Amino acid sequence: MTKLDAKEATRTLTVVLPESEWHALRNVEPDAIGWLQDRIRERLGAQPEPPSQFEPPAKASHWDADQY
Repeated sequence: MTKLDAKEATRTLTVVLPESEWHALRNVEPDAIGWLQDRIRERLGAQPEPPSQFEPPAKASHWDADQY
């Protein structure tokens, strides 16, 4: 693997949560994915990325309306 390949390589994480816990997390942290990414970077001592222009979707009453 070249340096360029290593720099651009990514991983995908899956977190399994009951629907009730997901909704509870979204209620206290609308950008739950960004929040998790920031916690991982903090733990690794990396600089957090600048805040995104994320606008949380309107509260979804059903999972398929959720953007995650």
